[in-house]
Amino acid sequence: MAVSEMPPELRETLRSVCNLFERAGSSSVCLLGGSSGLLLQHVPLAVPPRDIDLYADLGEADSLHTALSRWSIDNPEENYSKGCFSLTSHYSLGGYPVELVCGFRVCSGYSQYTVETSLLLKDAPFKYYENIGFLRLMPLAHELLFNILRSRNDRYENIAAVMREDLASHIPLLNTLINRNSLEQFHLSLLEELLSVSLSPV
Repeated sequence: MAVSEMPPELRETLRSVCNLFERAGSSSVCLLGGSSGLLLQHVPLAVPPRDIDLYADLGEADSLHTALSRWSIDNPEENYSKGCFSLTSHYSLGGYPVELVCGFRVCSGYSQYTVETSLLLKDAPFKYYENIGFLRLMPLAHELLFNILRSRNDRYENIAAVMREDLASHIPLLNTLINRNSLEQFHLSLLEELLSVSLSPV
C-alpha cells in the first residue's frame, strides 16, 4: 500500500491529531508509530492501517492525555502482558481509533527493549505531509527491533528492505538501541541477517 493510497479517513484523523497538539501547544514529545508511521515511511503493508499509535515516555502521559481528554474512551492504565509493560489509553478522534502508549517495555525470551521516545527524537523523521500537517515518526531502526521482538515477520522483513536502501543512516541508532538494551543472540543474529551487516554491541 502506497502513501498516495492512504484511506481518506486515516488522513483526516491524522490531520485532527496534528491540529489538536498544535492548538494545545503541548511541549510533550510523542511519535507516530505502528502501521500508520510505516506507511508514511514507504514500508509496504499488506493491509491498510486499522488504528493510529502514538508513543511517548511515561513522564509525558499526563499532559498528552489531558490534550486528548475530550476524545478519551478510557484513562491511562498499566498493561502487563507476557512480561511486557505499557501505560495505555484510547481515544475516538475522527474515523480511526487512537492509542497512546507510554513507557513501553518489550520482552521476548531473554531480550528486553525499553522504548525511549526522548532518545529516538533526534533520529525521528519530521516533515510536512500534504493535507495532514507536520508529523514526527518512529525511526525505522526502532520499528525493526520492535517488530522482531514481537515476531512480526510480516512487518520486519519489509522494514529491513526499506532500511537497506540507505543503510548507513540507520545503523548508528540501531547500534545505540542494541547497546542500551539487552538482546539475546538469536535476535541480534536476525537483525544482522536482515540487514546483511555486522552490528557492534559493546
